[in-house]
Amino acid sequence: MAETIISEKRISDTVRREVIDVIREVLSDPDAGLALTPKITQRLKYSQKSKKMGHVKPLAAIFEQYGV
Repeated sequence: MAETIISEKRISDTVRREVIDVIREVLSDPDAGLALTPKITQRLKYSQKSKKMGHVKPLAAIFEQYGV
């Protein structure tokens, strides 16, 4: 009986670790393998340009603006 409980515990731990590993892998780069379309490339360039020109507000400033 004790061996069965230990085996079930080991299986449960192994399954838990595997599920966590898969979730981490998916969440670490959710769009991995997807094509970078010309539209997205253009939006990224615009975003970088806006940031360099100072048109992007820090997140803290937005929180302050909305009282978060």
